[in-house]
Amino acid sequence: MARKYFTLIERCPISKTWSPQFGDFDRNVVVEEGQSMHDQIGFTISKGTKFKIIATSAKQADINAAVAALNH
Repeated sequence: MARKYFTLIERCPISKTWSPQFGDFDRNVVVEEGQSMHDQIGFTISKGTKFKIIATSAKQADINAAVAALNH
């Protein structure tokens, strides 16, 4: 893996699946976005929603594969 790409993923409390929401090469930017989204729980984001940050390459296929692995 060349340069790490950080993706904020969200676990929907209804479907119980993870999905990518935001990504950046700077982990701190992703953390800030996650905090912003977490603050919206109960307003624009469903209660029970979970967030996690994963690190992959920046290739969409690698991000999709990492998320798919969490969903199985």
